[in-house]
Parts: sequence; structure tokens; C-alpha cells
Amino acid sequence: MERIVVGISTPAQRRRMTEALAGLGWFVSEKGDGPASARPAAPADVAIVESGRVDADPSLAGWGKRVIVVVDGRSDAFFRLPLCARVAGIVDRDDPDHGYVRAVREVLNGRGWISPELVPTLLSGRAGHARATELPAAEITQLTGRERTVAVLVAEGLSNSEIAERLTVERSTVKFHVSNVLRKLGCRDRAQLAVLWHSQALPVHFAA
Repeated sequence: MERIVVGISTPAQRRRMTEALAGLGWFVSEKGDGPASARPAAPADVAIVESGRVDADPSLAGWGKRVIVVVDGRSDAFFRLPLCARVAGIVDRDDPDHGYVRAVREVLNGRGWISPELVPTLLSGRAGHARATELPAAEITQLTGRERTVAVLVAEGLSNSEIAERLTVERSTVKFHVSNVLRKLGCRDRAQLAVLWHSQALPVHFAA
């Protein structure tokens, strides 16, 4: 059974999120404002942690193998700070219950998740001027036109099947391009690529 840790300081929201996730059959434990010693001995499969707590105590990321950060709207300071190395998802505090469920499900399946309401912030470059990870121009130029197109679609949250349909190519071809993009840009997974692409405000080019 998948283990989820909810590290939210607000009791009402912590209970609401716990109930929504536990209803899917996942084992969910709550962590409020307790000391660092209250951290699980072994990381859960996914930890959902408030952005302010990650900033104040980066070791909180050790609660889960993969971390979903909860931000407080588009102006959250998290967007202007160095990202946790293992951030696999970003959700908004005001997202509906099914939004949290979708985020956890996607992360458990090895994908990343960014709340749709937060995507405009990342796309517009309002996520702050400080860049936690710079993307050297030399690495950008390593991408072929098709790879750049695939990178844009991955950053928009499309799956391999959706990209294949959009570009009228085989899914295996898309998988090949995605692997090349991740390797060339030094990204761990699709979520990291999405955050990197949006935070760098890279130009969108749909090349043939």
C-alpha cells in the first residue's frame, strides 16, 4: 500500500486532505507542527509539504521519496527560491480535493504535476527573477527542432500519447524524443523539465 505523508500546519486543511487521499485506499499519516524528530524513520512514497516549511527546513523533504509542494497562490515566495531537488509536483492551497488526489496519483505513477491554475504564473515568467537552475544556451542548442517541440508539449503537461496524437507520430517516437530531451538538458523527469522550461521563460517554437 502506498504511504502518503501530509505535512500541513493548518489542522482543518490537513484533515480535509488526509480524508480525500485516504478515501482512495492509500495509507495517509499526518504531520503538523511537531519537531523534526517526528519525521518518519523511512520516507513515505509521497510527502505533501507546505512551501514555507520546505524553505524553513529543507530536511523536511526527507519525509517522502517524492515531494509535492503546496503553495499559497501565484505570489508564493516558493517561486522565487531554489527548488527542492526532489520536487515532483506543485499544487495550490485552494485546489479542490480532486486536484490533490490527481497530483498524488500522477506522482505515484512516476509523472510530475503542476496545478493548472499555477501554469500561467510559470509561463509568464512571474515566478521570480532569481533562477535556481540556469539552462546554458549550449544545452538548448543541442535540441533538434522536433525535440524542442516535444519539450514544450511535455512542459504543458501532455502525456506521450497526447503528444503523439498532436504531432501525428508514433508513441514510441515521442518516447525516444522525450528521453533525448531529458538527457540533453540534464533533467531527472518530466516534472523537472516542466519547471525548468517554464521558469527559464524559454521561447516556444513548434518546429517541424
